Amino acid sequence: MTDQQGQAELHIWTVGGDSIAKLVPDQIKGHPVQTVRCKSSDDLLQEMTKRIPDVLVADVKHATGADGCLERAREHYQDLPVIIVGKDPTVQTVVECMKKGAEDFVTTDAGAKKLAEKLLAAAEKHRLVVQVKQLTAVYARGGLGGMVGVSPGMHEIYARIKSIAGTNATILVSGESGTGKELVARAIHALSPRQDGAFVTVNCAAIPKDLLESELFGHEKGAFTGADRMHIGSCERAHHGTLFLDEICEMDMGLQSKVLRFLQNHTFTHVGGTEEIEVDSRVIAATNKDPLEEVEKGKLRDDLYYRLNVVPIHIPPLRERPEDIPVLAQHFLSMMGEKYSKYFWDFSPDAVHLLLCHQWPGNVRELRNTIERIVLLATSDRVTAELFPERIRKEAASRKAPPLAVEEALACIQEALRSPTPEPAETDEVLPMAELEKRAILAAIKKCNGDISMAARKLGLSRATLYRKLDKYGVK
Repeated sequence: MTDQQGQAELHIWTVGGDSIAKLVPDQIKGHPVQTVRCKSSDDLLQEMTKRIPDVLVADVKHATGADGCLERAREHYQDLPVIIVGKDPTVQTVVECMKKGAEDFVTTDAGAKKLAEKLLAAAEKHRLVVQVKQLTAVYARGGLGGMVGVSPGMHEIYARIKSIAGTNATILVSGESGTGKELVARAIHALSPRQDGAFVTVNCAAIPKDLLESELFGHEKGAFTGADRMHIGSCERAHHGTLFLDEICEMDMGLQSKVLRFLQNHTFTHVGGTEEIEVDSRVIAATNKDPLEEVEKGKLRDDLYYRLNVVPIHIPPLRERPEDIPVLAQHFLSMMGEKYSKYFWDFSPDAVHLLLCHQWPGNVRELRNTIERIVLLATSDRVTAELFPERIRKEAASRKAPPLAVEEALACIQEALRSPTPEPAETDEVLPMAELEKRAILAAIKKCNGDISMAARKLGLSRATLYRKLDKYGVK
């Protein structure tokens, strides 16, 4: 819910006496605040069956004493940020609270202003975590051809791939290094009538220019020094399939003219040969540069550019589609966990915040390598911010997490599925998606082969809470 100015309403529950409840202001930087005072952890858990608050504030006595509301609250909902308030705490008390999962500790002497700052920061971080869970719960239903992404930008790419895959149109894929240009090409091939043919990749930047022509068109025996046998080139091997020319702007200008002729006539001759060979192959080219700028620089023939650019597909960098970052991170975490026989179930709220604050200049490739490094070095089953490289932690420290277009992303998934869009939760409210909760629980149990304990950990719930939810939905 929002007020008339559109500011999100913050739901903050307190456990303790009136003095704790009075510390929570009615407004925090324009955000209206709704508070619920709980006298004990039993009262708190009862309220949490109705809704999950943005933040919990508890006095130190109820948090760590016999009531144990800190541990009980986080057992019920792992990601709930809890701020402890106390007067003149000992170092041992603060350390104990932090070890048990408290988000922060604020002394009563610090006053309401200090608490308000902590509350807003914790609420914003929690909102990100909930939105990420909404996205990751449904991302697989909206992917395509091995690509992972839920952002509106990626769904535009999915739609274009589906519309052109069945044609023979030449395609030019552009995007920064590491964005997944080859994945797009492979998805087009997999959805095309050529799917049973070969998908042949040629990296124009990785092959010396003197050898690239032979790699593309093949050569006859004796065509040049060292050519002791005939070689079948990539164009010929891609007959009835797809030829993917990566980093096309790195190709020598002289060879570009021969590629242009091949695109126009689908014919070529071996290096050192005279016989004209005709093949039926589709060409998809890619570049990590701006192709028009390369034309202006004289590094890409304009006629080749226009011949390649029949259908352009541009993949935006990861920093421009933040909705995909945590979804990809979770995907890679599962993938690398299986690869190295390690079990992981989640990212901590601090880790989610860090994922979204980092700019990822290396795009998906950098993210994948980072997650692989974390999996190799981690000793626990939850990824925390401390596991990320120091360079990434430092760069992200001064940045604010970007807003996530959650509703737009979910709407794109529903459109792709051609099914009615469920009534959306408001993006600025920290709420689990009730209409997706049952499906998410059932999917987790299925993925874990019926292991309730493992499913509970994946969902960030205790076994008792998961059983209560199963009972609520009538699932046996």
